[in-house]
Amino acid sequence: MDYPKSVPSVGLLNGKFVDENPVTGQVGSLISSDWGNAVTDELLNVIRAGGEEPAEAEHDQLLAAIKAIVRDSIPPEKIRTTLAEYGITDAYTKSVTYTKAEIEALLKNMSALPVGAMVPFPKGTVPAGFLEVDGSVQSSATYPDLAAYLGATFNTGSEGAGNFRLPESRGEFLRGWDHGRGVDAGRGLGSWQVDEFKSHTHSVKDTSSAGNVFDSWVYGDTGNGVTEDENLRTNPSGGVETRPRNLAVMWCIKAWSAPLNQGNVDIAALTPLANQATETKRGTALIASQADMNLGSDATKIVTPKQLRLGFSISLAANGYLAFPSWLGGLIIQWGNTNPLSATVQTTNYPLAFPNVCLVVTSNIVSASAMNEYGLTVTAKTSSSFNAICKTYNGGSANQPANYIAIGF
Repeated sequence: MDYPKSVPSVGLLNGKFVDENPVTGQVGSLISSDWGNAVTDELLNVIRAGGEEPAEAEHDQLLAAIKAIVRDSIPPEKIRTTLAEYGITDAYTKSVTYTKAEIEALLKNMSALPVGAMVPFPKGTVPAGFLEVDGSVQSSATYPDLAAYLGATFNTGSEGAGNFRLPESRGEFLRGWDHGRGVDAGRGLGSWQVDEFKSHTHSVKDTSSAGNVFDSWVYGDTGNGVTEDENLRTNPSGGVETRPRNLAVMWCIKAWSAPLNQGNVDIAALTPLANQATETKRGTALIASQADMNLGSDATKIVTPKQLRLGFSISLAANGYLAFPSWLGGLIIQWGNTNPLSATVQTTNYPLAFPNVCLVVTSNIVSASAMNEYGLTVTAKTSSSFNAICKTYNGGSANQPANYIAIGF
């Protein structure tokens, strides 16, 4: 395909079409029908081969058709979808997709500090990726890299399984480890050292004359030169410790190396904590339902204070009760005082009706008289009340009050 150079009547200029120019007298090019139709048909064939239907008003159909033809010409098994198929093996790949803003945030928070490095900070806020060096107990599952670095160096024995202890820096000065130099010999790395004064003496200037009176500068001294007497001392001054001028800072230790999840702990490090909790292992557990509590056989769930309290009630009045929750059998113990009883049957209502049944009622007369003067009998009991009569003997007076205890559920 080319310009119609072989047709002299077309009027090409420098091998290309030109427009008519009335000013210069330039005659415009003429396109022959054979050449114009051939070019147009060739372009339309390409457009149709690409799955497009030619449209006069659209000007991007040829490009779309060429792309489609190229794409369709590649067998499906030859289409490359990964960098490895293009021979690229050193590209950074990640299962999580990050936005540009998230990547910038990750780069901003990245640090070349290794896990275990200690850094002083002038504020009381612990930066992301660090923990305060405060002697606290931490989970090895949450901070595996730091646990691997510190090990049990600072453990005291009370950390529990799966935990480790951080060193303590609060209120302490840090000193470089002697490491064989001999200035601070015998120290173990990470060991603590008490404060200390370097051994020294103080010289005391003598007076110019002999101390011949008790209150002279040095009593009984010859009065010349310099003397050092261990019994002489100055008045005390100072505080409770020896220290240089200083600035209070918060020492923090690098706890994890990668600022995953935009500065938070890597979720993978928390995976062990998502497992089932047991008596000896941290983890997660479901909240038990009321049915689980009543059954009492599931050791994998936990209960809340509200559930423990559910169904429990108590009244400590003169006529009161103690009701246990259903998961403890629903037992109810009630007590109270009756109206004065006589030889006729009297009914006494419980403070609380038993939901199911009253198992037993016991009652006795409240009287300072001889016990052989009265006889009390419970004649009937229901879930809400009991009947009783009081008989007198040996001259006892009638209408005696009684107290009782009833047990049921």
